[in-house]
Amino acid sequence: MVLATRLYPFLFTAIACGIAAAQRTPEEALRALRDGNKRYHTDHSVPQPVGEGVRRTLARGQSPFAIVLCCADSRVPPEHVFNAGLGELFVVRVAGHTADPETVASIEYAVEHLGASLCVVLGHEKCGAVAATVAQVDQLGHDSQHSPALQQLLEHIEPAVRKAKGLDLGGKSLHDVCEEEHAHVTVHDCFRRSALLRRFASVGKFRMVAARYHLQSGEVEWLPNRPLPTEPRADDHAVHGAAPNSVPPHVALRLLQAGHRRFVGDSKPTADLTAERREVLAHGQQPTTIVLTCADSRVAPEHVFDAGLGELFVIRIAGNIVNDDALASIEYAASHLGASLLVVMGHTKCGAVQAATQSPAGHELSPNLRALLLRIEPSVAVARAEGKGRDLVDLAVRANAMRAVTEARSRSATLRALEHEGRFTMLGCVYDIASGDVEWLKDAAEPPASHARANGAKATASQGNDHDAHAHEPAKPAAKAAHPAPAHGNDAHAKPHAAANDLPVLDWAGGHAAPAGETAHQAGHAAHETPSAEGHAATHDSHGSHNSHDAPAAPSDHTAPAHAATSDHAHDAHDGHDHAEHGAHTHANDSHQDNRTAPALWKDPVVLVGITGVVSLLAAAVLAMKKR
Repeated sequence: MVLATRLYPFLFTAIACGIAAAQRTPEEALRALRDGNKRYHTDHSVPQPVGEGVRRTLARGQSPFAIVLCCADSRVPPEHVFNAGLGELFVVRVAGHTADPETVASIEYAVEHLGASLCVVLGHEKCGAVAATVAQVDQLGHDSQHSPALQQLLEHIEPAVRKAKGLDLGGKSLHDVCEEEHAHVTVHDCFRRSALLRRFASVGKFRMVAARYHLQSGEVEWLPNRPLPTEPRADDHAVHGAAPNSVPPHVALRLLQAGHRRFVGDSKPTADLTAERREVLAHGQQPTTIVLTCADSRVAPEHVFDAGLGELFVIRIAGNIVNDDALASIEYAASHLGASLLVVMGHTKCGAVQAATQSPAGHELSPNLRALLLRIEPSVAVARAEGKGRDLVDLAVRANAMRAVTEARSRSATLRALEHEGRFTMLGCVYDIASGDVEWLKDAAEPPASHARANGAKATASQGNDHDAHAHEPAKPAAKAAHPAPAHGNDAHAKPHAAANDLPVLDWAGGHAAPAGETAHQAGHAAHETPSAEGHAATHDSHGSHNSHDAPAAPSDHTAPAHAATSDHAHDAHDGHDHAEHGAHTHANDSHQDNRTAPALWKDPVVLVGITGVVSLLAAAVLAMKKR
């Protein structure tokens, strides 16, 4: 025991040294990415382990060796380009790989908390976002057809384009130089915005490099080390006009689900990564699906859905939030590339959501990280109010995914118009990093009618918040029959039925139990109530839609004369008593009197004790008479 105690410090030191040795230096990480890309572009990619054992190991934690900031373009999936598996790359993707605050926050998180030592800003040839910016600059003004979000995205790229236009092209294409310059500007912006990244870089713990991916060859060109020998291309131009024809949304969903079944079944991947496919995609992309997900290295959409080049337009930001650049990326893919499906994919054990649940206001955070967590906190508040003994992080992950769907729909007129035409659909889901399963969440076809109630403690029980807080739970048939969701026409009766709308029994998502004594008979008649001048129902079943908060509760005296009245006085009796006490009322008022006299009398402890005493005295008298 003494020897073991003395060896503990040395053992811990050895473990710490082993962990430190396992963390790759920036040079080692860069070498690993170079080797992976070489295998890829020479068609010698090694199948990566993505089975259940790997997923369960990663469920305990992630330790990516590199960060990749790249475009959301469906032809540039980093895990495939670098032949990397689950848990190896922390990927941030947004159209044009712009360095907005949320992007910088995602990189800071991976560097400070996950130990990533290298970040690659990966541009690519024929980038649609860069081409659109070049076209806008050439027009000497802003294109009024762009949405505000998309316009803001192009403004992020515009400085690099203007700088490139002032350079000596040296025989290169303007678009090539702009893409190269934009990658360098993105590196510069990340360091300019983040003191944390500058600090890690100053001590040799972090490095950022710019690179450019060639669509046809599949090769990554590391910009600091090699020039761009490509010739100008006449077919480089901005994409304009209506969205091209694409597969219907339900077909896109079936393709995703089929790929996921192959992934979960550990079958051989069928993703098309061949040179022929790259050659076809060099002339343009037409992804079927947009995936907005977290930058977490354990969540690689191309692996999860067994998708090849050009199939998915992937946007990745820590916490899968919908900021301006993410929304612009979604709009671009939907309106310009013909993608017909948006999938917002949260995941279990999300570090960003978990950080938001731990009172980030009380922790020392960078301004960028604090801004990121502020976007997630409303979903945490919904999950905290929902509670019900379930894991807070899991509830918040689901609420955050559905909030992103609702936000994308409410903020973008472009997406709403496409959805109204039946050409676009938005769904939320949660990926289980341990099992590999994908849980599809119930979507709200329309934006919620209301997002708040006067009583904050019951906000998640109100029908206005159902689409955000309870979208993943099945609806109660009885509750739906009694009162449809607000989006389907309840607003017309909002005033006369103000009390009825607040009843927990009318929560269509099944988030709360019915009040004590509530019966199916009452719920069935609630839909047929007609408001009177006082705002109450006129039928004798009106107690099914009253709220105990509408009138002060009377003392619970079971022998009150009001209970002996006929059905004509049932309303007066109900108005003076709490709703929970009348849940068992029926049409025959005689049963009220029976239930509250004889049964209650025989169950009274005082009466029972008295009867027992009388019986005991009689028994004693009988015994005494027998002895005589």
